[in-house]
Amino acid sequence: MKKIFVFFCLLFVSFSYPQNHRYAWLTDMHVGATGADEDLTACVNSINALGDIGYVIVTGDISEKGRDQELISAKNILDKLTVPYFIIPGNHDTKWSENGNTLFRELWKDDKFVFDKNNIRHIGLNTGIYWRGGGGHVAPQDLAWFDSVINATPRSKEVFVYVHHVPDGDIDNWYKLYNIAIRKNTKAFFWGHGHNNKLQMINEIPGVMSRSTLRRGKGWGYTVVEDTRDSIAFYENLKDSLLLYWGSIRKDIRPLGLQIDSTDFEDYSGSVKWKKDLSFTQSASLLVYNSRIYSVTYNGKLRCFDLRGNLVWQYDLGSCVASRPVAQDNILAVATLIGDVFTFNADDGRMIQSLGTNEKITSQLQVCKTRYQGEETWGLIFGTSTGKMYCYDLYLLNPVWENDFAKGMIETRPLVIDNRIIYGSWDSFLYCIDAVSGTLNWRHTENRNFYYSPAACVPVTDGSRIYIARPDKFVTAIDILLGKTLWNKNNFNAWESIGLSSDKSRVLIKSVENNFFIAAARDGKLIKKIDMKYGLDTMPVELFESGGNIIFGGKNGFVYHIDNKNNFRKLFYMGQARIHSIYAVTDNVFAASNMDGRIVLFSI
Repeated sequence: MKKIFVFFCLLFVSFSYPQNHRYAWLTDMHVGATGADEDLTACVNSINALGDIGYVIVTGDISEKGRDQELISAKNILDKLTVPYFIIPGNHDTKWSENGNTLFRELWKDDKFVFDKNNIRHIGLNTGIYWRGGGGHVAPQDLAWFDSVINATPRSKEVFVYVHHVPDGDIDNWYKLYNIAIRKNTKAFFWGHGHNNKLQMINEIPGVMSRSTLRRGKGWGYTVVEDTRDSIAFYENLKDSLLLYWGSIRKDIRPLGLQIDSTDFEDYSGSVKWKKDLSFTQSASLLVYNSRIYSVTYNGKLRCFDLRGNLVWQYDLGSCVASRPVAQDNILAVATLIGDVFTFNADDGRMIQSLGTNEKITSQLQVCKTRYQGEETWGLIFGTSTGKMYCYDLYLLNPVWENDFAKGMIETRPLVIDNRIIYGSWDSFLYCIDAVSGTLNWRHTENRNFYYSPAACVPVTDGSRIYIARPDKFVTAIDILLGKTLWNKNNFNAWESIGLSSDKSRVLIKSVENNFFIAAARDGKLIKKIDMKYGLDTMPVELFESGGNIIFGGKNGFVYHIDNKNNFRKLFYMGQARIHSIYAVTDNVFAASNMDGRIVLFSI
């Protein structure tokens, strides 16, 4: 009788947990880099030849530069897999995306996934940040989705979570992801990004990093994952050799399930007047105009708030938006990524005009004085994913001029000074064009490397010079008339954040790590170095001085104040998300926003 009981117990276990199975794991293919297409093709052919692979997981950095053709090429190769595959993007797919991160979802229907196999629920999340640095972040709308998936998961079902970045530090709000995952039977985190095979604990949950598919010392390769009742084992398939076992995760680890502190807002100075949470990614910074605050989230929700925080009006554009709106003569203009331009009455939100351009609009919007049919008018200017720059009459949205001097995506907010428009492109050049005709005055570069383009920095001017900060750590002063370099210095550890003092005599520079610099505008000589210990910061912002005060936000979620004696303090913490440029509302009242859609009005 006892033997029969044991037999039925074993039979029950075998049915409740099906037999061992294998799947393949690809990551960091970087299609577009030299040899990457061939390496990925070899990996796909190898997986197809193994015969016992049930499906494939792909965890980001599909492309090298996020370009459309790179993603399309990668899909053409991956579609040759004879088993299903599930895919998420990485930072290379989002940082330089010339389609505003829309093409990935068009090609693969989503940038996240969930599916069940045997007793496992596999969940993949996008941790790439739209156009803002190489670090990781989980968007608020994706956290809400992950929460709903975990809530619907039975406790008996095992959970495997896939991301691109290391979910401890590389993802700035990793603790939010962790706090959701720990509530159920999460067995492991899986990630790429580091291009190595590595086991690592993420607090109480085991984790694993996989190698890139790119060839290294011995050749291309990928990971084969073998799931059993007791463990998850990892094997490297190196250039079609025998599978090489390199590590495993035990499934009998029982976390305590403790939540990590996730304080999301803190006011240190009592300066906050109100805050709003839109709970959706906001790629563009705020617009402050006529005592109103305008915001537009990535999903196309346009909102107008008064200075008391009341919603005055809103409009659903029905498409993704990454561009900051602009306003002039009580006309508010906004553009979608797919190329639609809308104008509204800034007071009440009544639509005035709409226009389809059939171009992906990727730059921030700007206005300038121009001429249309012989009359002076306000022109609406914007740049596109292909490097074209357009000017339309603001009132009727009739075309004034266009040019295609740039050969890379235009992302920045163009600078307008007198009859000149200055902007950078992801082709390594800074351009100066005529505001009336759109013709080229000059173009400038100090470094022809794509990755060091002056494309995300918003240029500033003192009237005779243009100042830019590039990702190669240089700050450059350029003659506005001739486009010639006046000085070019790399002793500020700069990135893409620059500004001028109110009297235009000093350049303000936020370094990529810890320090804030003040330099002489005339010759770039150092005036002051302020060690603020804010850590690594790759978030490009505009810097300004108001009443002797410098105010800016950081990648780490803090808003800082530097007074006229160069003393600094933290004003408040907005939550772990990158903060956009901060703008003055009145002399001592300011508006801040972050990429999670949080808006704060504050004073000093």
